[in-house]
Amino acid sequence: MGILSRFTTLMKANINSRIDRSRDPEKVIEKTLRDVNLDLRTIQSEVNALEADVRRAKRAVDECEMEIRKLERYRERAADRIETQAAGFLDDQEHLESKKLELVAKYNRLLIEARQMRLLEEKLTLDVRQLEARSRMIKEKSALLNQKQKINSGNPSITSGFMSYEEELNFKLDEAEALEQLRNKPAPIDSIDEEIAKLTTNRSETSNE
Repeated sequence: MGILSRFTTLMKANINSRIDRSRDPEKVIEKTLRDVNLDLRTIQSEVNALEADVRRAKRAVDECEMEIRKLERYRERAADRIETQAAGFLDDQEHLESKKLELVAKYNRLLIEARQMRLLEEKLTLDVRQLEARSRMIKEKSALLNQKQKINSGNPSITSGFMSYEEELNFKLDEAEALEQLRNKPAPIDSIDEEIAKLTTNRSETSNE
């Protein structure tokens, strides 16, 4: 089963590390989403097939146990009458006991594989949700930044020295918001005395007129 051979790799995969290193996280997220969704569909299909195999394997174990119990009853009944027949039942029972071990081993293996596939399904489902949420967040921040940069055009910002694109995006967004606040903030009063002097002068000029 191909996907199970990648169980450890998929379970340990950190989808965020590759995005953090990228200068174009939206493209990386888009590609990663395609890959993860493809793996997820494969896993969901194989989970259904595996669970059917588990049910069949369990039935085989149960049927084998029933046959063993039946042979044991036959052997007990024949023990008092026909020794050779009882010995034959014992041989058949031992053969079935050996077969049961193989069936139980197969059942346990399939059960483990099914559980692993379920874990993978849960992990990749969570990855998809995280990727979609991160994609929405980046798009929203980019749109907001573009809007604010249009308002604050002509004010260059620092674009290097950041650990990730999102860190740079957050910095630029904070910078744009700070510029916007400065533009909307009323001009500060230099001193109360100066303002009083201005008001007095204006009042005198008005009176003279």
